[in-house]
Amino acid sequence: MYVRDSSNNKNVLLEVDGSNQLSIKDVTAQAALSSIDSKCATAAHQVSHNTKLDTIATNQGNLATAAHQVSHNTKLDTIATNQGNLATAAHQVSHNTKLDAINTTLQGTISVSSSAAVPARASGNIATGASKSAGDLSSSVNGTNYRKAAVFGSSSSNTAKVKVHLSHDNSNFYEDNQNQFFANASNGHIAGNFELNAPYFKIEFVDTATYTLEYSLVD
Repeated sequence: MYVRDSSNNKNVLLEVDGSNQLSIKDVTAQAALSSIDSKCATAAHQVSHNTKLDTIATNQGNLATAAHQVSHNTKLDTIATNQGNLATAAHQVSHNTKLDAINTTLQGTISVSSSAAVPARASGNIATGASKSAGDLSSSVNGTNYRKAAVFGSSSSNTAKVKVHLSHDNSNFYEDNQNQFFANASNGHIAGNFELNAPYFKIEFVDTATYTLEYSLVD
């Protein structure tokens, strides 16, 4: 096999020795290779490498020495002690004192009742044994402070009927045809209730009869 000799621009034979290694005959090349080889394998370089490896080994060893272990254990003991302090009786007393102070501050600010509030009520008479003609109206009832009303009583006629009239000004009243109450066919009793969506109401006696009626208001 031939290679190009750059010094004389001629082809030269590339030879190998008995170990199938290149035979370097060029003096300059041999000198350079010898210099590289000598620098890599000197005792001084080997000592330098060994020193660095020994330093690494020493540092690793120090991590596991008794002195370092004691230091680590001390820090772990400190953590454990701090955690233990959180549950000591003294700390518990301190916490309880703060909770008691909060409880004392809050006491009396919220009113708690053991029973439900009693709703406001009112009642009165609409007619007492009064003879009424068909279409007559009762006196007005002021239900301003109430939400519901009921009328109940009796009529001399088992077919009698009464009707609610509503007003916002206690002057102009209008029939509430959804709230009409009929007498019981067997005894003439009348009863019914309705929402007070207006502050005033009257009762119309739809049929001629004698009536005894009361009203009841509830908040």
